[in-house]
Amino acid sequence: MRIGLACEAGAPPPADVLDLLEAACLPAASVRGRAAPALVADGSVTWLLGSPGDVLRALDRGALDAGVVGSDRLLEDRLGVADLLDLRCAGDDLVVALTPAGGRPDRRPRVATRHPHTARRHFAAGGAQPEILVADEPLLAVALGFADGVAELRSRLAAFPDAPVLVEREVVAACSAHLLASRAARVLLSEEINALAERLRAAVEEK
Repeated sequence: MRIGLACEAGAPPPADVLDLLEAACLPAASVRGRAAPALVADGSVTWLLGSPGDVLRALDRGALDAGVVGSDRLLEDRLGVADLLDLRCAGDDLVVALTPAGGRPDRRPRVATRHPHTARRHFAAGGAQPEILVADEPLLAVALGFADGVAELRSRLAAFPDAPVLVEREVVAACSAHLLASRAARVLLSEEINALAERLRAAVEEK
């Protein structure tokens, strides 16, 4: 089976995700401490450590059978994958945080984000209309002065070195790691995928 684990470049997969995978009888020990990007073969399992976007695209193309990706990316675009299970770990919040001034009074606030569709839906639901700027590193947009705030995961805000001063205003969504499967694997490996989902469900319930 080919399994993708979403993680930041240069970082290993979250330990709580690996704990669950090991409890579900997968050889996750082989990727502990391994930094993304990486491709690791261990017996019948091949692991891809990559960005959330790369894991989703590989699942959509059938290059992976299963994957673990944060639900913030599923809110944005789940492509053609099946969402099988909330693993209830690697928890994080997608939040809106603005500079203390909140922008200039002569124009709409500018919010930088890696989650433009999710941000637009969130603001529209509340009747707000900020300008949404797509950025791979939203905090850099604020630091450079062309954005007034961000819609970003709280963990990334805390990890950014020399981050600009921002005030958290609201939570867009509570996020966690989810087990996904490709459309091809749901058909061709249905018994194996279903068995994996059931073992992980049992491991989640036992936490």
